[in-house]
Amino acid sequence: MESQDSKGKIVKETFPSEIISIIGDIFAGIILSFLILPFESFLILLLMIPALLSLRGNLSGPFIARTSRDFIIGDFTKRSWIENVLATYSLSIITAFFIGIFTILLNIAFFKIFILHIGYLIAIPIISIVLTLSISIPCSTGLNYLAFRKGLNPNNIVNPIMTAIDDFFTVFCFLLTIILLGVP
Repeated sequence: MESQDSKGKIVKETFPSEIISIIGDIFAGIILSFLILPFESFLILLLMIPALLSLRGNLSGPFIARTSRDFIIGDFTKRSWIENVLATYSLSIITAFFIGIFTILLNIAFFKIFILHIGYLIAIPIISIVLTLSISIPCSTGLNYLAFRKGLNPNNIVNPIMTAIDDFFTVFCFLLTIILLGVP
């Protein structure tokens, strides 16, 4: 792999993965709309979705970039990967807790609908994001490795592809969490 990628190579590597990302995001949104609409607590659940998708992207992106960097500079070790994973999970749990708190505050301020217990509003984002990361971390690490081994720049390819995969699994894990918790 060249030390400096040419503009043409960057576009050639990135464009197909961006198309995959767009298509995946559209399908994730359609699936989410149909799946959570029947829930009695739809309005409250809807408050969490943008924050969860943003959280997932804001934390998976740096994880992918750090892993990619480690492969590129030849510094990928089990220890560096475990530290990266632990940092990502820690930040995710803390941020998901705040998503729950903000959901409670927005619910009180705007909707005044008390269908869900406060504990659910905190547990749903935490459980959803932990489940999502449990799928995302191995997938993104594997894609980074494969891209690097094929001589491609993982920074150009992995993040857009993982955006689509992660958004789909965020929707799936969110739905799984609300079903497992028995959310009305």
